[in-house]
Amino acid sequence: MNPLSVGSGLNSLIFRAIPVLEVALSWSPSFFSPLEDFVIQAKADCYFTNGTEKVQFVVRFIFNLEEYARFDSDLGVFVALTELGLLDAEQWNNRPDILERSRASVDMLCRHNYNLGAPFTSLKKLLLWLEKTPFLHQHNLLLCSVTGFYPGDIKIRWFWNGQEERAGVMSTGLIRNGDWTFQTMVMLEVSPSPGDVYSCLVEHPSLPSPVSVEWSELWFDHFGKSIGGCVIFHQKTCNSTCIRRVL
Repeated sequence: MNPLSVGSGLNSLIFRAIPVLEVALSWSPSFFSPLEDFVIQAKADCYFTNGTEKVQFVVRFIFNLEEYARFDSDLGVFVALTELGLLDAEQWNNRPDILERSRASVDMLCRHNYNLGAPFTSLKKLLLWLEKTPFLHQHNLLLCSVTGFYPGDIKIRWFWNGQEERAGVMSTGLIRNGDWTFQTMVMLEVSPSPGDVYSCLVEHPSLPSPVSVEWSELWFDHFGKSIGGCVIFHQKTCNSTCIRRVL
């Protein structure tokens, strides 16, 4: 469950968030002196599960780096998190217009901007291959390369015969492509035996479900060279599949 990244749709999100964030400015916290220096913040987040099947809208009110009150759409009311927020939460909860506007933000802000942000989430290409021609029972590197994805929130895992592999896993980390998208490569040191199957599992907000690409010794027997699987995406749709041969 992650906050939505909106890319160039950010302007629309900001304008639609303003009526809700005005709550932070419409009431001055009652616990500070006008003579004090202070910083007051309001941070709004939308959390999505299975697309827009379940949406949670949360606004956090922060005074000098301390969160003192919060609105959570799952609760439908403002909640004081410290003694400093007791009076403000009570005042906001006694304002039907503020409560109605905050509750409506699940649809008016979150679901609306999810549709704005969807075109800016993408994963263009997923490649899986061996670094060199494999020799059974000797160490080799399997490379899982993912490129052209946005946002940078991505999870890549290796599996060996159905079991997740954690040892021998290395990563380049996120590399910026210069066009707002990223690429990364996650490597697994392997010593393949007959019948072994290795798979790279990728999870990304642009994918409706995780995508897995497999490599097995049978591929080597068939082609006689180091090869790998390739899945090419455009935005959320898998348009083609291919086999990459590495000489």
